[in-house]
Parts: sequence; C-alpha cells; structure tokens
Amino acid sequence: MTRGYHDIGGKEAGAIPMVELPWLHWEKQVEAIRNLLGDGTRRMLSLDEMRRGFESFGEDKYKALSFYRRRLEAMIDILVEKDVISREELEKEIASVRARWEPAAECKT
Repeated sequence: MTRGYHDIGGKEAGAIPMVELPWLHWEKQVEAIRNLLGDGTRRMLSLDEMRRGFESFGEDKYKALSFYRRRLEAMIDILVEKDVISREELEKEIASVRARWEPAAECKT
C-alpha cells in the first residue's frame, strides 16, 4: 500500500512548534459551519467525507492551503457534489458580500 502525500505520520519533519495560535474569526466560522452541517440533525456531511475531500485535492493544492482553508474548500466541494449549492450560487453570494464591504473600505482611504 502506498502512502498518500497527506499521510505524513512517522516521516522526519523536525520539531513540532509548541506555540498556541489564536483562531482567526473566519476559522471559527468554518468550524462552526462544519459542526452544524455534520450534526445529528442535519447530517449533510461527515468527517469521512471531509477527509476524502481534502485528500483528493492533489499534492500542490493540499500543501498550499492552510488547515481551515482545506476544510472550507472540502465543504464547498461536498455541498456542490450533493447539489446543496451550485458554484454559480456561491460566486453570486460572494460577489454580493464583497460589494457590501468594498464601499466601506473605500471610505477609509
């Protein structure tokens, strides 16, 4: 059995940094959404699906993304795969939110 690029257990990797990093606000939101989508009531996605999602990114994408960005991208992929949302709906909503925030940012400059 061959190891996947994501399976780093037992490999030489140097010392583990023992620094407590604060969660960024968006990371907390990603975790909250994942918890809601995977809870006993909704069961829209499981941890196994999440793992399958980010383990199928390919090595370059997997290594380029942070832990929470991988979770977010995997959730999006799974929800699109299950026809819960479409990429077009997501892009439209992202554009709508950016439009609301960009004028506020322009006023500060």
